Amino acid sequence: MKHRIYVDNNATSKLRPFVKAAMMEAMDISGNPSSIHMDGQNARKLVENARKSIISSLGTFSAELIFTSGATEAAQLALESAKAMGFNLAFIGAGEHPAIMAYAKQLFENMIVIPIDANGNIDCDWLEERLAQAQNAGQKPFVAIQAANNEIGIINPLSKISGIVKNHGAALMVDAVQAFAKMPPQDYAGYADWLIISPHKIGGPLGVGALLLAPGIEGARNRPGGGQEKGLRSGTPNIPAIHGFGVASAMAGDVSDFAMKTSALRDKFEQEIMTQWPDAIIFGHAASRLPNTSCFAIPNWSAEHMVIALDLAGVSISSGSACSSGSVKASATILALKAPEQLAKCAVRVSFGWNNEATDVGKIIAAMQDADMRRRNAAA
Repeated sequence: MKHRIYVDNNATSKLRPFVKAAMMEAMDISGNPSSIHMDGQNARKLVENARKSIISSLGTFSAELIFTSGATEAAQLALESAKAMGFNLAFIGAGEHPAIMAYAKQLFENMIVIPIDANGNIDCDWLEERLAQAQNAGQKPFVAIQAANNEIGIINPLSKISGIVKNHGAALMVDAVQAFAKMPPQDYAGYADWLIISPHKIGGPLGVGALLLAPGIEGARNRPGGGQEKGLRSGTPNIPAIHGFGVASAMAGDVSDFAMKTSALRDKFEQEIMTQWPDAIIFGHAASRLPNTSCFAIPNWSAEHMVIALDLAGVSISSGSACSSGSVKASATILALKAPEQLAKCAVRVSFGWNNEATDVGKIIAAMQDADMRRRNAAA
């Protein structure tokens, strides 16, 4: 089978070998963590050790961590918590993941989308003005934003945003799924009242996530069952995935190697893109971005065509959010940047990971050149 080049790590990264090995060992433990016998307690020990490892890796020692089936469920629990605590006005970032945007629309009658600037960052002046208005009106708002955007990689200024939020008596929900183990934890973990993470973007397992609750934040107790996770998320836990999550979290404390490797690949790739296609647009290139993420558009080359053409050539890239039912359509995030719809329909993302090597860049560019030549010949 032809070797494929996988550069869709912001959707899901390949499982790291040492995480896989740890999960295989955990599969030999058959006990239920809720059981009081030794087998059950052995399973419980794995869960609690993973919980401690993740909290420690983030430096949020006073936070309460709830394991979930993934980031989507963690986001839902966070929104339900906000509603249960009486927050009645939701400010949601324009570039937010559909898992938060769609559910917030269902839960809250009053939801306002926070605009983003030309680089993709939250408009802090707008947010401060609207929060002041909400405070004066006696409303109880909360703000939900991404630490880093999944499509263009833009890093929001959480320190500034957190200050604005706290100054106006609001609370802050942070989707740190893309930031986890890609950014230093002090840049995102300490600012959130609700923090959403999962490990499968950095070589950890699928099917597991976590919600961290800051002191004073209460979880919603509207999911009855066996009372697991302190009654906030019932259900028998996925022991191998949670153990793998804990093992993978060791990488969250020191992200320098990941940043150095992937930023070198990303920068070289973007240089080649601009050399071969001078009319290409690289979104957010002037702003602070995740080191591994490049979102770009080549005018008149549709994202759908490029994704399919490169897939046939053995290269996996993506268009838009991977959680959009496999659809390829104009990115809502790119449209929020005020980009023309036709250009937004050309936006694709390349996201490098631990599995990529320097030689991958040249192979991706070569595959793009071949696909572009075929595209142009077909149109002639």
